[in-house]
Amino acid sequence: MRSFVSRPLAAPLATLLGGALVLGGCSASDPAPPAPVTKPSASAAPAVRLATPAKINGLPRTEEAKRLKGPESMTESFKRSVLRPTDSVAAVYLNPKDLSEMVEVSAAAGQVATPDVALRLLTQNLAVQLEDVRPIDLGVAGAVGRCGVDRANRPLVITMCHWAEPGSVGSINIWSSKDRRDDFADIRALIRPPA
Repeated sequence: MRSFVSRPLAAPLATLLGGALVLGGCSASDPAPPAPVTKPSASAAPAVRLATPAKINGLPRTEEAKRLKGPESMTESFKRSVLRPTDSVAAVYLNPKDLSEMVEVSAAAGQVATPDVALRLLTQNLAVQLEDVRPIDLGVAGAVGRCGVDRANRPLVITMCHWAEPGSVGSINIWSSKDRRDDFADIRALIRPPA
């Protein structure tokens, strides 16, 4: 291999580099031990288990495949948003005789390094234009949440809420006749129960 440093410059360059090492506290005879390399382990993530209760807000969980397509698709997307997914849920709650209220749930558990960034990424390209989007206090350290409403199909109001925390990400959509963001933290606590 050909050197790009000419021989007349090699000695002064070596002297400069050697001086820099000595000034920096290093010497050729006393090498510092290398810093230990740590890799994140699966145990570094909080142990999060997700749940799908039989009922939410008095509405029973449905197993209708056509109703589950949207939440299942969203859950697959969420699983790509976390590192080392450990659990996921997709569920729909409704009364088949009265479709004026419905709750859709999608979530994935796994490592989330920066919940604020994760929440922003989850909500930046939504298919609907939400009104009055604002943060929601979930009452859990490290968890961030945000909700907005879609009133395009009045009298139906869709309250769309998302969360991110070190151990999970998810969304809860509530179809109702009014803004239901006040229910978000309680519903999330059912889906993502405390450890």
